[in-house]
Amino acid sequence: MKQIKVLVVDDSAFMRQTIKAMIEEDPMLQVVATARNGADALEKVIRFKPDVITLDIILPGDRDGLAVLHEIMSTRPTPTIMLSGASNETINYVIEAISSGAFDFICKPSGKPSDIARIETELRIKIRQAAESATVRKETNNAAQIYQWEDLSGSGDIQNHSQLIIIGSSTGGPKALQAVIPQLSEHLPAPILIIQHMPPKFTKSLADRLNRNAKLPVKEAVNGEILKSGHVYIAPGGLHLCVSCNEQDHLCVDLSSSPPVNGVRPSIDVTLRSLAKLQGYSFIVALLTGMGKDGAKGVLELYEAGKHVHTIAESEETCTVFGMPKAAIETGRVNEIQPIYHIADAICRQFGLRGDD
Repeated sequence: MKQIKVLVVDDSAFMRQTIKAMIEEDPMLQVVATARNGADALEKVIRFKPDVITLDIILPGDRDGLAVLHEIMSTRPTPTIMLSGASNETINYVIEAISSGAFDFICKPSGKPSDIARIETELRIKIRQAAESATVRKETNNAAQIYQWEDLSGSGDIQNHSQLIIIGSSTGGPKALQAVIPQLSEHLPAPILIIQHMPPKFTKSLADRLNRNAKLPVKEAVNGEILKSGHVYIAPGGLHLCVSCNEQDHLCVDLSSSPPVNGVRPSIDVTLRSLAKLQGYSFIVALLTGMGKDGAKGVLELYEAGKHVHTIAESEETCTVFGMPKAAIETGRVNEIQPIYHIADAICRQFGLRGDD
């Protein structure tokens, strides 16, 4: 297997050398060049043709990281991992970058030894995944698959119950959600929960961005609030989101800081597991792009609990990482496999609606 070529872009000479050293701890990764600003980066993208780019969100001169990303995607599309701090300003830039085509992002190390070790591992893993995603995308055919499996969850029609919609995503999720949420019908008669793997602070910015473009109100979920039909709730980064019934039989948000599941918090499996306790509800579950297997076990547990479930998986052709959808498909309990631009319609069809209604 050939080495993965990486371009490191950062205005700090110290950070360029630090990131380079972190990356080259993996013998399969080679930093072919570093760049100190936008113009330098764009010239070296053309000259060195890297497989993956790490790009600082804050750069000097007339091109910040977001502007450089847009030029890379228009001139020589290359999987790009954004590096940033966690200030409110950079968080908004990161969400914009991921929605504009960045593969993923990593928060810069704070200086703590444990933080540096975590980021070293995360950086190398994401670079490998970014390179692999570019290769897989070239090899995938464009045909969407629709599985005509009927009534996998037992007897009865899914529409004979009160409904709840759950959308799970990870790597590439913000961009995927931008393609799905604005296309959902304003007439959907069910609450929509989004479980996106993200650190604290970032999910609020994501919710605000989606809310500006959607027909439905989108917000970050708050502990104890009652779920309303036709509203979209995003699980806060760093917290699991469970659903329970209050004394008036209203569905409520139950946030928890219990340990990560599948290495993540929020976890889709945790949310789905909480739904198995609800009586008289059916569920539409859409699993979008993301690494790992989060969501697959939760879908199985809902079926095994006798719940009425319609499961939709994003197809490989449009996934940034075909991990979570693939794991769900392998359970044998997925009803539809659709490209991202058909996911909203697939959800709305379960209510006799179209995505543009």
